[in-house]
Amino acid sequence: MDGGAYLIIANPTSGRGRGRRIGETVAESLRSAGRDVELRFTTGRGDGESIARSALTGSAQFGCIVACGGDGTVQEIVNAVVAAGSGVAMGLAPAGRCNDFARALGIVRDADAIAAVLLRGEARPVDLGRVNGRLFCTVATAGIDAEVSEYVDSMTLPLRGTPAYLYGAIRVLRRYQCRPMRITGDFGTIDRPMLLASSANTSCYGGAIHIAPEASPTDGLLDVCLIDPMSRWRAMRLLPALLAGRHGGRRGVHFARTLRMTIGTDEPMVLWADGERIASTPATIEVVPAAVRVFQQRIVRG
Repeated sequence: MDGGAYLIIANPTSGRGRGRRIGETVAESLRSAGRDVELRFTTGRGDGESIARSALTGSAQFGCIVACGGDGTVQEIVNAVVAAGSGVAMGLAPAGRCNDFARALGIVRDADAIAAVLLRGEARPVDLGRVNGRLFCTVATAGIDAEVSEYVDSMTLPLRGTPAYLYGAIRVLRRYQCRPMRITGDFGTIDRPMLLASSANTSCYGGAIHIAPEASPTDGLLDVCLIDPMSRWRAMRLLPALLAGRHGGRRGVHFARTLRMTIGTDEPMVLWADGERIASTPATIEVVPAAVRVFQQRIVRG
């Protein structure tokens, strides 16, 4: 690792307490290996970003900041790390309901494996997305899936991750009305009602929903998935294909790649990314190539 100590910022409520357990276990493993470690816990939304910002402007010298939680926790911390411009690397300790960014980088939800990556892995550059100035890690989306996320976030559900998304989709589809969008990117301009408009830095979101199967956080591009309006019955039949990443070629499903895209609507529409409400239209979404270095499994060549 680059010089400096590890700072682990853990969301203790992620994964019904998994965030606290993994944070403590990873910290102990690093200390046992002779490394300097500081473990701090968040207390609410936005706290991860605040802790990271304070750490990066303080007197302590951290060589790696580890985000322990779900994709929302990672989004908060990555915004602080990139804004600081310090070159500090990030580690990922996936512990949330949805860990799609970590999954895209091959980081599993096992404390021993996480510690091993932090100790012996390589900090390699990965892309991020940016919407209206805010960085995101996985997929920024408008339309039905953003409304589903709003529904799930507002309800007290016993379900988590993909099951919660599927339940929310069934409920929201009963009343959802597609709205006109003006979408412009390297692929041209589309001006018509859409069921869904997603721009993906990773292939999955929502707990392994394969919205853009070919997306990669290292190719310097965003993969766009657009879905035309369709009946509730057709949309329900499309869901299993979405989960498996087999919706390519289906009627009304369109893929493209772009460096930048804009979404305009007659009235503001909310966008979600990394399990959080991130922006509203009008929205400008762009890729930020090699925006941050993240510790990943060392690749042995020879």
